[in-house]
Amino acid sequence: MQRIAALFFAVLVVVLFSVPVLYAQEELFQKGRSAYLKKDYSTAVKYLSEYTSRKPDPEALYLLGYANYEVKRKGSSRGKKNFWGDSETTEYFRGAYLIDPKVSAKSIDLKQEK
Repeated sequence: MQRIAALFFAVLVVVLFSVPVLYAQEELFQKGRSAYLKKDYSTAVKYLSEYTSRKPDPEALYLLGYANYEVKRKGSSRGKKNFWGDSETTEYFRGAYLIDPKVSAKSIDLKQEK
């Protein structure tokens, strides 16, 4: 009986400590998504990079790829040159498609704030 009580207590502790961590991770994604929608791409890269380092999510990687592309494009003296060949940007898209081959801007629904 004591083993069952100890096991129950251990599970309860793990659950209670996991909830804030999961909430914090989801908050990073929402902040990154919101920054992306506001076209604040450098902030989006910051939040989405941190989020994807903890949770490899296809939607976040996809947005991170586009945000990274925009940061590099705007920071370049070359103007609107093609940055799709950039290895970092390519890796974000590749990671998204490896996790979910159907991920796209349409599947992410970028038209509205959540």
